[in-house]
Amino acid sequence: METANGNGKIMLVDDEIAICELLAKRLAAEAFVCRTCESGAEALEHLQQEPFDVVISDLRMPGMSGLTLLEEVRSRFPHTGFIVATGVDDVRVGIQAMKKGAADYLVKPFEPGAAVRSVYGVLEKRRLELELQTYRQRLEELVEQRTKQLQAAMRRVEITYDETLEALAASLDLRD
Repeated sequence: METANGNGKIMLVDDEIAICELLAKRLAAEAFVCRTCESGAEALEHLQQEPFDVVISDLRMPGMSGLTLLEEVRSRFPHTGFIVATGVDDVRVGIQAMKKGAADYLVKPFEPGAAVRSVYGVLEKRRLELELQTYRQRLEELVEQRTKQLQAAMRRVEITYDETLEALAASLDLRD
């Protein structure tokens, strides 16, 4: 969802507000509109009030963890992209997040440019998914329309067949 004054809306969730502010500045330079939140609960409140294109969340936060937030976002807001960020440089954590629906995984300290590239990648993936969904919907509508046309044609064939049989029967009656 491209906004009137930017490339999209990004929500940054981290209990370390300095990280959010740094990333928000970098994303704002790319014409993204950013909102920062210090907890998963705060992020869910804002998501209920307005849509966001991408959520970038720390995994380890007090209260609601990033994985719990990921599960909530994926179930409630399925069209919102999700990127996890964490200081734990363990591939298994990234795999676990990806299995739960994260679109990407960033290891802290991350280069802001890498985060920007990740956001663009998630937005492109999201755009393609929406395009595919629209294509499928149009295809289903076309199939439904053609099915109705085929059913109508089959009814006309049946009527024509019945009329032909009646005409043949009538001609046999006249011949007798």
